[in-house]
Amino acid sequence: MNPESTATKSSPPAILLILLILLIAGSFAADSLIRFPVPGTNEPHYLCKAKHYWNPQWCAGDFFLESSNAHRFFYQVVGFFTQWLTLAQTAILGRLAGCLLLAIGWYRLLRVLTPGIWSPLIAAWMFLGIAAIGNFSGEWIIGGIESKVFAYGFLFLAMANGCEQNWNRAAIYLGLTISWHPVVGVWGLLCALFALACYALVQRKSLSRASLVLNIKQAIPACGWLILCSLPGLVPALSLLQGGTPREEFSANFIQVFYRLKHHLDPMDFNTFSYLMYGFLLAIWLLFRRKENTTFSLRFFQYFIAGTLGLACIGFLLGAGPRPASEMPYYAFRMSLLKFYPFRLFDSLLPLAVTVTLSNTVYQRWFKQEKTDPDAATGNRRIRAGFIALLSLCLLTTVLYSAWIAPPVHKMTARQRADWIDACHWIQNNTPESALFLTPIHQSDFKWYAQRPEYVTYKDCPQDAPGIIEWNRRLKYLRKWGQDYYNKGFDDQALQVLHQQTGITHLLVKRLGPFNTIKPVYQNQTYKIYKLP
Repeated sequence: MNPESTATKSSPPAILLILLILLIAGSFAADSLIRFPVPGTNEPHYLCKAKHYWNPQWCAGDFFLESSNAHRFFYQVVGFFTQWLTLAQTAILGRLAGCLLLAIGWYRLLRVLTPGIWSPLIAAWMFLGIAAIGNFSGEWIIGGIESKVFAYGFLFLAMANGCEQNWNRAAIYLGLTISWHPVVGVWGLLCALFALACYALVQRKSLSRASLVLNIKQAIPACGWLILCSLPGLVPALSLLQGGTPREEFSANFIQVFYRLKHHLDPMDFNTFSYLMYGFLLAIWLLFRRKENTTFSLRFFQYFIAGTLGLACIGFLLGAGPRPASEMPYYAFRMSLLKFYPFRLFDSLLPLAVTVTLSNTVYQRWFKQEKTDPDAATGNRRIRAGFIALLSLCLLTTVLYSAWIAPPVHKMTARQRADWIDACHWIQNNTPESALFLTPIHQSDFKWYAQRPEYVTYKDCPQDAPGIIEWNRRLKYLRKWGQDYYNKGFDDQALQVLHQQTGITHLLVKRLGPFNTIKPVYQNQTYKIYKLP
């Protein structure tokens, strides 16, 4: 191990360590629960799939639930609890567990990279403040529970052990990252290899042949641990890449990159504020990182962040060009790479890099003053520490307050939301489990409340090529069916065609209609429920 690889730091008492981790986890959980009430944006998507994985009879016949399982490891682990807990209880338990894992990884990484016992907590509050402003490509870490939340917790642990050159542990945690979320894990692995390559290139004159041989010997068992721990999630993910013909792959890539997930994958779709915000954050990081110490830990971390920046730049070059996208040169090849989320780690980890750099800059100024004037520094240090603690606490309060007053993510008024849940509960209590529903296309939590299968919904898109194409076909069919019969009127013939072509037995509608030949079996002020004849 390089003698400069780790800084000798006195560990805080066990009680204080536990308190710090719990405070960080509590801050993450508070922001998650206030800003994203259960069910969060993706929780119906993930947890309904996880419940169906363990109980295929639940919502049997739902197109999305019976599609391929891209995040099988998450469904296996978290879905196990849905057999005894409700979906809401599973979501809360998952959030608490995810926030605790994130807090442990966050504390370990920040303790390696920053001085001061309380710096991990203050940095967590700074991170929440930056995340509350916005993001670059729609990526987030603190929110509802899904596979990437656990993945980022293990990625933080992997980065911390990588900074300390504990390669076997880093490989184990990185393998677990891949198992929980292959995209996050594989990009993390590439950035870690990039960081090591950069360090070796910079230090090539001081690295002896013996040290290179030793590093290679240490890398062999680490690779074994990495492969072993990554298999549970990597195997299902790789199977998705081989599930269609070349024509299907081309069509699915286009649908995914330039339609369904363009807000994550197409840099031409990102808004101007996102570019300005992350340009500002990048400028801060590049400006202040030069003032940080040059230990192996910080260099490894800085090169890792530089790797995420490189991936984002590659993603921008792949996606930049005229629209429609078919006018871009080699657009088929370019979109086949864009579908792997090249902006994901840069989006999530640049705010972390900024918090680390600002924390180190502040502490280094304190230490410099202590060396020049030790007597005057003690009192000043306490005043500054109290001021920063108060400022950070005010920041956390502002973040939680902004989450409290933010509009709901489902974009409904309170009356509409109550009517939606009321209609779903009526369906759960008064329709057979074999019923198949046509629901408003852009809703996301029908299965969560009604516990009945859907024909198709915009949110629940499969991730294999045949599934994506079928998802798109179903949406196009419903759009065409509505257009064909809108002027003629939705009579018995229209309803019979819909039932024969789709198997739909019930309709839950808000604006669709009028249906002249059938009457709703239930309705409230916003929604109507019909049973097809």
